[in-house]
Amino acid sequence: MPPETALSRRGFLAGAVALVGGARLVPAAKAAPLVPAAPHRFISRPDLRPPVVVVNTASETASAGHIFIAPFQITGKAGPNYGALIVDGRGEPIWFRPESTKTAMNLRVQTYKGTPVITWYEGDVLGGYGGDFVVADQSYREIARVKAGHGEHGDLHEFLLTSRGTALITIYSNIPFDLTSVGGPARGQLTEGVIQEIDVPTGKVLTEWRSSKYVGLNESYLPSVKNDVADYFHLNSVGVDTDGHLLVSARHTSAIYKLHRQTGAVLWRLGGKRSDFTIVPGAEFSYQHDVRRHADGTLTIFDNNAAAPTSTTHARPIRLALDMAAKTAKLVGEFQPDTPRVAWAMGNLEQLADGGAFVGWGTAGAFTEFAPDGTVRFDAALADGSVTYRAFRASWVGRPAEPPRVAVTRDAGGAVAHVSWNGATEVAKWRADMGGRRSALHPVATARRTGFETIVRLGARRGYVALTALDAAGKVIGTSALHRLV
Repeated sequence: MPPETALSRRGFLAGAVALVGGARLVPAAKAAPLVPAAPHRFISRPDLRPPVVVVNTASETASAGHIFIAPFQITGKAGPNYGALIVDGRGEPIWFRPESTKTAMNLRVQTYKGTPVITWYEGDVLGGYGGDFVVADQSYREIARVKAGHGEHGDLHEFLLTSRGTALITIYSNIPFDLTSVGGPARGQLTEGVIQEIDVPTGKVLTEWRSSKYVGLNESYLPSVKNDVADYFHLNSVGVDTDGHLLVSARHTSAIYKLHRQTGAVLWRLGGKRSDFTIVPGAEFSYQHDVRRHADGTLTIFDNNAAAPTSTTHARPIRLALDMAAKTAKLVGEFQPDTPRVAWAMGNLEQLADGGAFVGWGTAGAFTEFAPDGTVRFDAALADGSVTYRAFRASWVGRPAEPPRVAVTRDAGGAVAHVSWNGATEVAKWRADMGGRRSALHPVATARRTGFETIVRLGARRGYVALTALDAAGKVIGTSALHRLV
């Protein structure tokens, strides 16, 4: 049973794979100790200063997809160094969208109306928390913004687009409640978990589920009262099961609930105080995140195995097999890094298409990719002590609506062009086109793209210059504004 620990939702922030049989996964390589690093600085984009990602392990067998994270400080403080961030396998930024007053969370690739999109939560984390859910196309233009209905405010924990053209979102809602049974006031407030399924184009709420109707305060392991409020449930993931019903994770009851999608009835509980399953030794979990069902019937869970920032117990990304007839849950796989990571909150386990897995370590501020046999093929961490709620790896083609940016400096060798294109994924080379007249430019130099910002040396040339982006086939895919060198 999880220990009784006093930690509210606000206190949580303020306090700081395909498997073969029952085989144990190969230990992960030891991560190198982090040396705090200042954020990136780009001459062509001084407004973009994303945090540095330190890559500890990068195998040639790692997935080709990009990495999607949303770094922030655990205190919830927003700032220009944090926001939605895409990086490549070297940890180099590809796209960064800083948040000056809000916090971005849960950046990922999803599908909307049959096309790839990126989505994220944008809002508050502490204090008057609540926000919206953003859907952006491959040009990074916002095409939809989903808001909670019925006067509620969206919560950061889940935004899942479905094949029905709907979105499943989470909400934290305070309702009047008698808390005398847990040492609180008779006129206290209960923070319940709310799930809404919303039609994205219209914003209409199609269904709504409220935890207080189905899950009692007596199921909570963290019923403590803070400021006359009890965050007893702490909803943190919603997924669609293989039969179309919903799977829900509640951190503070250390339980997973299967819900009837239309009626809201609890079909079964896994874990917690009222489990309908016998948990076979080794399959226990507590204060978990990110519960997902897979085609083979197994469940993956990010078992935080801890509820407070003072914990020293390590997190366990695990896979369970459920025997629905015998009502048992058995461990069939566990990721065990050589140096265990403590992740007392947040975290996720994403199953990759080839049977591997991508794990975000939540408050540890790190992420790891495992091969199907469990060997580590990628491992990285945020260098400045920031964290990311979840981390994903996915294929993505970004074609920004805005043009490339160029800044020109001079050194002993002459003019130097610094060029970048925030969000572009197809640039292979940069070509400098120059001429004495705006309408008469010709190629004078090329340089292979070396990262977010590339240097192209122009020497002593004078006149007008534009930087042109070329893809791997040499096709022009974008051109900067003209600059005049005098």
